[in-house]
Amino acid sequence: MKIVIVGGGTAGWLAALLISKIKPEHTVTCIESTKVGVVGVGESTTGALTTIIQNEMWDFGCNEQDFIKECDATIKLGIKHIGWNEDPSKFYIGPIDGTPTSNDHGDIVFQHALGFRDQDLLHIATDLGYKIHHNKNSLVQVNGNHAYHMDAHLAGQYFKKVATHAEHIDSEVEHVQLDSETGFVTSVKLSNGKTVEGDMFIDATGFNRILINAVGGKWKSYKDNLPVNSALPFHLPYEDDEVIQPVTNAWAQNNGWCWQIPTKHRRGCGYVFCDDFVTPDQAHAELEQTIGRKVDPIRHIKFDSGRQEKLWIKNVLSIGLAGAFAEPLEATSIHTTIIQIKHFVFGCLGETKEETCNIGTVDDYNKKNAHLYDTMKDFLVAHYTCGRKDTEFWKYINSGATATDFVKSMHEVCKHRVPNATLFPRPEGGAGWPLWSYVLAGTGKLTAEVAQKELKFNNDVQISDGAYRYHVETFDQRIQNLPDNTQYIKGMK
Repeated sequence: MKIVIVGGGTAGWLAALLISKIKPEHTVTCIESTKVGVVGVGESTTGALTTIIQNEMWDFGCNEQDFIKECDATIKLGIKHIGWNEDPSKFYIGPIDGTPTSNDHGDIVFQHALGFRDQDLLHIATDLGYKIHHNKNSLVQVNGNHAYHMDAHLAGQYFKKVATHAEHIDSEVEHVQLDSETGFVTSVKLSNGKTVEGDMFIDATGFNRILINAVGGKWKSYKDNLPVNSALPFHLPYEDDEVIQPVTNAWAQNNGWCWQIPTKHRRGCGYVFCDDFVTPDQAHAELEQTIGRKVDPIRHIKFDSGRQEKLWIKNVLSIGLAGAFAEPLEATSIHTTIIQIKHFVFGCLGETKEETCNIGTVDDYNKKNAHLYDTMKDFLVAHYTCGRKDTEFWKYINSGATATDFVKSMHEVCKHRVPNATLFPRPEGGAGWPLWSYVLAGTGKLTAEVAQKELKFNNDVQISDGAYRYHVETFDQRIQNLPDNTQYIKGMK
């Protein structure tokens, strides 16, 4: 079977890499034009990408040291959320994939840290956040894994390089040809005059959504729950001798939030805001006032958080920004793209078009991945419903207007108990109860009083205290001789 991917970047070339390596009996062609510009700002990842870079079962041709050097990458261990609370001066640090202590009797370590530690909110159970906050940025893997901060453009180029079994055509799609009877895509006509035929087509054209729109794709907006719709990306240089922190900064602002992603040579930054409350010029001015220096945005990006109603239609699968985009918070975009590709390759990709594109397989895929994105939406909404009401934007958000039913139910649960795994209908790759717990605690919905009460009721106070002390002591031992992020990156040859 011939699989044609339209659009490159991180999404397109990751798809080309995984398909060509896992199912080499198929031919893979990736159509990417060098004329199409890419905003090379920093991008934050999750452990889903790490499993590809370090994969021992499948030889994808990736090498972590090469990846870090060629993508200006640094190590990521968590996300520092600043200002996502009724008190904008507070912060919390959440892990990237699960928690390091979640196997300890329903994470009694987490509950103990929340209920009995006198620290700024909760700095996760192993004290990772505390260590980072006090400039001890050692690269200890707190939950058995790490992620990366990287230059998105360079990452796309890296995966293009290692996807050696995929053909590359440098051109743009001018026309999508459909079968008049079936509605399937048969070929794409390119700007270089050539026509490329295929059996299966993957749309990685970003916000253009060229292929999925051609077969009747419809966008399901999340704007009622996630109203931010604009971004001003920019770069910031490092100060002399500045230590590169192993965390993404997500800093809540008057009308949205600002990301700071530390790549090797600079920070990739941006202000995500809602233009119903502030103009791009006003957002730009607010940004410069906040950080205390002049900022030169690369461009103004407009977006509508949401997903395709059907990510897969006929013989077209939409991935990356073409399939869904639930805003940059928590690095969900590249994460869900990888999950999508894996669902397709391991669960759906057959020997022929008929085996692959049968209605049962397509329907199941659409239901599974729609659930993935919709639960991710709930997870992101929970960050915003944090009680802030100091600006018109935050008053609107915390009036209850944007909260989903699931988020509302979790807030009610948190009044009485610490959430557990049974409350979360987590799809593969979705945010489970450990990640939710840190957000609910960090935004003030899950309190120390509730955590203490539950530990006492279950007679777990002494056990949790001992488990907590064990993890902290272990952490301290592990961190003593480890390099910080800057030392680690500079030490690579």
